[in-house]
Amino acid sequence: MELLLLIIGIFNAIIASGLLLTFLWRKSFDTPCDDGGMRALVIVPLRGLDYGLRENLISIKSQDYGNYKILGVIDSTDDPAYSIAKELGISCITSEFNCERCSGKVRAISSALASASDYDVIVVADSDIRVGSKWLQCLVSPLSDRKVGVTTTFPLFYPEGGFWSRVKTFWGMVGQSMMESNLTRFVWGGSMAFRSDIVDKNFLREFSESISDDVSVMNIVKSRGMEIFYVKGSAPEVHSEDDFSSFIEWSGRQTALSINASRKIFFFGVIYFGLSAYLIVCSLTLGVIYPLFLVFLFPYAFNSVKSEMRSPVRTWYFPVITLILPFIYLYNLIAGIRMKEIVWRGRTYRLR
Repeated sequence: MELLLLIIGIFNAIIASGLLLTFLWRKSFDTPCDDGGMRALVIVPLRGLDYGLRENLISIKSQDYGNYKILGVIDSTDDPAYSIAKELGISCITSEFNCERCSGKVRAISSALASASDYDVIVVADSDIRVGSKWLQCLVSPLSDRKVGVTTTFPLFYPEGGFWSRVKTFWGMVGQSMMESNLTRFVWGGSMAFRSDIVDKNFLREFSESISDDVSVMNIVKSRGMEIFYVKGSAPEVHSEDDFSSFIEWSGRQTALSINASRKIFFFGVIYFGLSAYLIVCSLTLGVIYPLFLVFLFPYAFNSVKSEMRSPVRTWYFPVITLILPFIYLYNLIAGIRMKEIVWRGRTYRLR
């Protein structure tokens, strides 16, 4: 029995040490914010009333940037988002691009790209983001380097509701951590920018047949040997008031789209979060009899404190969220790989 406990303790110590290293590792990103005189077109696909839509659009309009235009793209003038955009003086066009397998967002962006030849930089902004006045300037600045194919950032999910909206805040912090490594960095379509000169026939052909706009841009940029640049200083806020149902739907859809882009995400995720879940269950179970095993929960306590310091809100049950997140991620991964289709803004899309 003692030998078995020793083996379990050594195994747990290895896992805990690895987790602590991943929690400790944070790369600093200081991005110069100089637009370089580039003219930017900011494409905002609009469909329905996102939470805080008016405030979101006002923030996009209020940029310290010399030369940019906002272009909203709608399906119909009957959409309630159109009246708000019109009231704020935002120009809108109707999404009329013809594509068979693309999502509504890809169709909207493709419709706008047809009239983007007069701009140096194309920026895509989701209608649910709320940004600071330097958002656009910082996002565009790295594109002056020709080696950079696309710039992107990742949001801070601002909870406006109860427990599950706070879980979403913590859930999203994993995405921020992934952005800080060249190995795991990805393109987040809620806020991305690329130069108009990469939008050629090949770009349009591949992009316009995609479900996910950000995955498509990421694949195109990588295939051309260009870099994905993470702009931490442009991180927007996404305000939401999620309950359990809306959070599970949202997190499941995000995970399914990620797995659809790369199956490696599923396999690496199952290993990482599977070991995390094992460590939590083992430490709590054996810790009741042998309190020394509770020391293996230190990485989670450390991560809870660090994450709460970065969070826009403070709550006493953040440590609880830390302990349940690995199980939520595992559920998302298992549910995501089994999904054959997703529902996104009222439309159903089949995953390939």
